[in-house]
Amino acid sequence: MKGTKIFGLAALSALAVTVGCTMALLPFIPQKPLPPGTFQMQFTRKIVGPVDLTINGVRVPVTQKNKKAQVLIVSGLSQGKHTYFIASHLDIIGPDFGEFEMDSDKGVFQVHFAQKLKATLYDTGETLAPKPEGISGVTAVLE
Repeated sequence: MKGTKIFGLAALSALAVTVGCTMALLPFIPQKPLPPGTFQMQFTRKIVGPVDLTINGVRVPVTQKNKKAQVLIVSGLSQGKHTYFIASHLDIIGPDFGEFEMDSDKGVFQVHFAQKLKATLYDTGETLAPKPEGISGVTAVLE
């Protein structure tokens, strides 16, 4: 009787470890195929925002749908190589800059590390930067 309990406990703990390890190995993938001209950033955890986004040296306004978001979708980009810079005064995002190549037949998907700051970097967020000028036809949504 005692051996059965020990065997059952060992089997249950092995099952828990197996399920836990397989859950941690699930990759980040887009929920649906990305249309051409779309750049999607998936963050490892929800970020508070607001987010300052620069694409090809031009600041792009970012609309935030929810109080906390895990995905940034930029649409309306042209084919070719693009550079970006992303920053937030309440979150750490990494890599915060880089480049990607936009193809004519599909969008680009990247995973970025995100961590909440317990302190504010540089300012309190009350001083607003000038409104981003944006790029014609390009929209950015934080969901």
